[in-house]
Amino acid sequence: MMAKPVSNSNSHSHLIPLLILILFFSTIFHLSEQLQFSQTQTLQNFQNLLGYPQELLTLNTNTDFCNIEPTPHFTLVCYEENLTQLHVVGNGFSPNALPQNFSSETLFATLATLSSLKVLSLVSLGLWGPIPQTISQLSSLEILNISSNHFSGVVPSQISLLKNLQSLVLDNNLLEGVIPSEIGTLQGLAVLSMKNNSLSGTVPDSVRTLQTLRVLDLSNNKISGDLPSLRHLSNLQDLNLENNKFGPHFPSLPTKLVSLVLKNNSFKLGLPSGLVTFYQLQKLDVSLNGFVGPFLPALLSLPSLNYLDASSNKFTGMLFKNDTCNDELVFVNLSSNLLRGELPTCLKPVVLYAGNCLSNDDGRNQNPASFCSNEAIAVKIMPPQENHKRTTGKTVLVSSMGGIVGGALIVGVVILVVSRVHKKGSVVKTPVKPTLEIVISQAKKEEEDEDKEEEEKETEKEGMVAASSRSLSISVLQRIMKRVPDKGAVESFTRSMKEHVMNRMHNKNGVRTSTRSIIEHASSVNTAKLLTDARYISETMKMGASFPAYRTFALDELKEATNNFDASSFVSEGPHGQIYKGVLSDGMPITIRGLKMRKRHSPQNYMHHIELISKLRHSHLISALGHSFECNQDDSSVSTIFLIFEFVPNKSLRSYVSGSPSEKLSWTQRILAAIGVVKGIQFLHTGIVPGLYSNNLKITDVLLDNNLNVKISSYNLPLSAETRRLVTNGPYPGLKGNFQERIMDADKNDVYDIGVILLETILGRPLMFHNEVGTLKDLLQVSIKTDDIARRSIVDPAVHKECSNESLMTMMEICVRCLSNDPTERPSVDDVLWNLHFAVQVQNSWRRDSNDQRGSPASSSSHETRVV
Repeated sequence: MMAKPVSNSNSHSHLIPLLILILFFSTIFHLSEQLQFSQTQTLQNFQNLLGYPQELLTLNTNTDFCNIEPTPHFTLVCYEENLTQLHVVGNGFSPNALPQNFSSETLFATLATLSSLKVLSLVSLGLWGPIPQTISQLSSLEILNISSNHFSGVVPSQISLLKNLQSLVLDNNLLEGVIPSEIGTLQGLAVLSMKNNSLSGTVPDSVRTLQTLRVLDLSNNKISGDLPSLRHLSNLQDLNLENNKFGPHFPSLPTKLVSLVLKNNSFKLGLPSGLVTFYQLQKLDVSLNGFVGPFLPALLSLPSLNYLDASSNKFTGMLFKNDTCNDELVFVNLSSNLLRGELPTCLKPVVLYAGNCLSNDDGRNQNPASFCSNEAIAVKIMPPQENHKRTTGKTVLVSSMGGIVGGALIVGVVILVVSRVHKKGSVVKTPVKPTLEIVISQAKKEEEDEDKEEEEKETEKEGMVAASSRSLSISVLQRIMKRVPDKGAVESFTRSMKEHVMNRMHNKNGVRTSTRSIIEHASSVNTAKLLTDARYISETMKMGASFPAYRTFALDELKEATNNFDASSFVSEGPHGQIYKGVLSDGMPITIRGLKMRKRHSPQNYMHHIELISKLRHSHLISALGHSFECNQDDSSVSTIFLIFEFVPNKSLRSYVSGSPSEKLSWTQRILAAIGVVKGIQFLHTGIVPGLYSNNLKITDVLLDNNLNVKISSYNLPLSAETRRLVTNGPYPGLKGNFQERIMDADKNDVYDIGVILLETILGRPLMFHNEVGTLKDLLQVSIKTDDIARRSIVDPAVHKECSNESLMTMMEICVRCLSNDPTERPSVDDVLWNLHFAVQVQNSWRRDSNDQRGSPASSSSHETRVV
């Protein structure tokens, strides 16, 4: 019997899946080739329009433009073969240097074909003509910088269609007209800079809705009128309105500003008293205006202020020789005002004061007192609105009454708790709420009904705060009573507590300002994509920091610095890779961290991480100096990334607070060291975008250099997989459960770590086990409510006699709050910083008073003030 023949169709059926697979991959490859060709063609057209840069002249379809070596004037960045960033910097070309066929509309229409372009930076290229309406076609843009060109005409309202825009920089052009009101629809905008143009009109009210705005620079324009209320822009840090016609009213502003420049405008009225509560303010320039009314001496004591220019106004009032100043001040200009009295001693090294009526050593360059009196009488000061009046007398009265009522309340609470615990034999379960003592007085001049309603809400909130504070006091006292052994001891404790409260009520030195707490509503906008242009924010937060320029190191340089990574240069191996120490050819010592890469990628794929690392430069961080790639020879992929940091040869903070007695820091130095730590963490959170959170900070990570400057040596480097998940300013919507909570509370994780460092700083003993922290926190919390002798008994014996009661209490209270088990009850980093500055100020004041009583000069030794 013959076999049945097999049909031809069945014999080839097994090849069909293979043919489909080949067809699929060929289609993908073809699409990839088309994409590459399209982007290459766009770059060629771009080069033809500008005649620049030279690197694009040799570009063809066979060129992998994603791997073109970046230079200072030309950089391309790709992600998965898509061009995402284009940076071109010229040499300030004149408009005539461009080809004759140049057209700004054609330029942006050409770039609009790059559908994945997120960052566009065209600087100093001599570009001219109007900014075309077709700019709206660059729909993926997140950062646009076309500064230092010759663009003219108005700012097109179509910019508002770039919904992903987070940074808009139009500086140094010839733009005119008004700022379009549609700008307020850019709800993710963090940087808005239009300085050095000819813009006019007023600032649109819609600016007040830019909740994510951090930098607003409108300096050197012709803008006039009053600025819309910006008080609700809680993220705003840098405001520069210099050389315009703003006025006459002082703007309504958020209290977290770092830099405020109002120089050379038309402000005519007085400074709001609420300005003295801007505790993060580092630079204040209100010079060359027509400000009148009393100068606010309290500005000189703002804890972060280092630059103050109030010259060329008509400020009146008295200065006194013993007025206090912030030690951070490096420049103060009070010239050409109507100030009388004596120049404060603390200002003499840093102040300019000619043209007033001050009595100083030589009397030169000062007007007679009668001149300032007559001029002050001639100045007409418009009274503030009735519902915003604040007087010093009223404030003092309220404070005094608050102290008396508060003291009586504590006595009542003690008796109530004693009776509840020991008569009924049970503890009333009072819900504990976070302490929210608002100390920032809202005394700004606000004219709109919205602001008036907001102030009424603040008053209502303060009532709730007082109730919350009483609830917390009851809860704490209940815990103390549980530890008291018998009824006789309870009665003794109650008597001593009553005496302690009454002494504090009658002794002005016993009246203490409680630790400050700020209610914050952080923006939920995710700025994790903003990896390239945090320049403004970084410069704002690192004022005074000075390091060599960040650069790319040749691998041979590192081999030479470490003797080819010899074992003698090896320091340790930790979560951030192997660490070596070395010395560059110019004699500079460095630290090198080698990170082994698990996956193979080209150097270009790591550039967005490197760009973020390049911004990790601050006076309280072991700062980044550069990087180097070690590549595989077969495919040029990166095998190791070397990160180069400054080298700090000295010991950790632990050695100086719980080590050898001969090396221990004084009490003031310990607080200053803590301030350095918090400033470093503050920079990691807000000084770069995106911020770095959950840094797992330990006291052994805090180093002190040869000058005892504080440096944080270990933080959340953005090159590890876990770090990338936590580098964010907002929640990731795809995450659930505990991990989502970890990200939401990432900043409060760092606050807890700060609390542990404060705890060891106060006690002067190393904390080796985590379970010690809870026990010692309870000890601290109980001691806050006991007498001074018992309280000091738990403090490091090396410093317990030299710290003032006020300073010690402030340190203990903020430490306990940082260590709260509930992350939502922990203070913000800004809150911690404010309290530490307060602790230093009251300590210095107490020391000066003690020296005066002994008849010795109130000067600090160099050893006492060295820690920065």
